[in-house]
Amino acid sequence: MMRRWWLVVGAGLLVGATACADTLHLKSGQRVAGELCGVTADSVKWCATGGLQVSFPLTEVARVEFSIDPVVVPRLTEAEWRRALGRAQRELTSCRTARYGLILGGLAFMGGGYWLGLQGHEVGSVVIALGVVATGLGVVAANPRCPAPEERVKTLIRIGLDHGWLY
Repeated sequence: MMRRWWLVVGAGLLVGATACADTLHLKSGQRVAGELCGVTADSVKWCATGGLQVSFPLTEVARVEFSIDPVVVPRLTEAEWRRALGRAQRELTSCRTARYGLILGGLAFMGGGYWLGLQGHEVGSVVIALGVVATGLGVVAANPRCPAPEERVKTLIRIGLDHGWLY
């Protein structure tokens, strides 16, 4: 009878300890108990129960469920989160504006070809034609899809909202 009492208390403590842990929900459906230890622009640092620290790519994270209000007990520093979010946003902007480089490069080629033509070089017309083609391709190209950077930014924004750093 005495042994069963200790088993019930031990099981209750174990359940209580895991109930206080945060939960990382992955897109694969897997759940990982532990606590958010840090973030980068690419990954979430997760301290799993048992002291094991693991990094998960932000593109694999569905959401982070906090057991205690993260505003009261922050899981990471606001500066660390802002650095990660800033880098992820720059990568997203760079991906979305990649086609503008093609347009600007084409315009530069057209200008260089025009200058070569003024200098009397026959190759100037060919360079202008290449510039026109590049610029035209840049103008008609669809905006690039950037799913990985978008997912990283969304996950970092959700973490910032949960911590009260965004309103």
